[in-house]
Amino acid sequence: MTSERESGLFSSYGFESPDFVKREEYSDFKTQYSDTLVRRRSRWSYLLSKNSLKRGRQLKRFCRKGIPPDQRAEVLYLSIFITHSDLDGNFWSDATSTNIPWVVSFTAFTTTSTEITKRHFGRISKRLSQFVSDVPRTYPENVHFRNPDDSNSKLHSLERVLKAFAVKFPHIGYCQGLNYITAILLLVLRGRPEEVEEQAFWLLDALVNGILPSYYSDDMVSVRRDCMVLGELLRIKDNTLYGVIVNSGVNFTVLCAKWFICLYADVLPIETTLRIFDCLFYEGDKILFRAGLALIRLHRNQLLECDEFPVLITAFRNMCRDKQTLWCHEFLQALFNLSGSLSRSKISKLRVQCESRVHEDR
Repeated sequence: MTSERESGLFSSYGFESPDFVKREEYSDFKTQYSDTLVRRRSRWSYLLSKNSLKRGRQLKRFCRKGIPPDQRAEVLYLSIFITHSDLDGNFWSDATSTNIPWVVSFTAFTTTSTEITKRHFGRISKRLSQFVSDVPRTYPENVHFRNPDDSNSKLHSLERVLKAFAVKFPHIGYCQGLNYITAILLLVLRGRPEEVEEQAFWLLDALVNGILPSYYSDDMVSVRRDCMVLGELLRIKDNTLYGVIVNSGVNFTVLCAKWFICLYADVLPIETTLRIFDCLFYEGDKILFRAGLALIRLHRNQLLECDEFPVLITAFRNMCRDKQTLWCHEFLQALFNLSGSLSRSKISKLRVQCESRVHEDR
């Protein structure tokens, strides 16, 4: 029988038990998934012990089958070097360097002096204030983000990382999703707070500037484009279901924008989100389309009955948190099976077509 210690392998992120499944169903999920994690841990330990991780079929298969929590930070961090070796290794040190006039560690960020803000932050001061205002609204149900008065609260780390990111990359548009993505990274990483913050910054940089360039622009053209691409992929693979959705009078940007903005953080249950992140850092953005197709097609029968705008909106919201999305191992299997063949060349062609439509609609 799975021990309590093993059951805690994946429940240590600080989220409460979900209220959309029965307690006994959640207990069954924990027991079965813990057994899966124990098996995966031994295989990952062997692979990591060889000190020869390289891009290839084996590593892709391992990432798709899931990374145990105590090994996830190491693997995600290695993934960005294996797949995105062009990233600048000085990003974080530059962003927090005392050689930059506006900062002595992070003290300048927390000052109440508007003169410092005007003198050093200039055009990004508004963006900084937007980031800061979203910090206390990030995962209030999570014990690690619940109490801002607690010196150990991850809210403080979240604020520091977002501020450093806004200053280092002033071209990045403000987007509420970045706070949820950063929070997930802070939960995954291990070490002293300053180490965790630095690594979270690196991983966020890999996502925003390496894996998803142009996603977080002020006009959000790329996000709107990819919502349309998801719709086109659904049309190709299930035209009947696509027709029901389109005929309801709602577009895919309205239905799916949060999926792409948050990379499914604050959309799907935590373990399912993390399994998508496991693949995202290694395989890239194609996993976002696979996840969207799986979500929609797993709930095909329910969606086919939706013939009105409000009914469809409610169905899309509810289907993100149910038993099918909670059982992350099975969801990931469906993710790859239901989406079928999904070539990058096809996605690229659809992106060109859909981006033109986005610009025409502006």
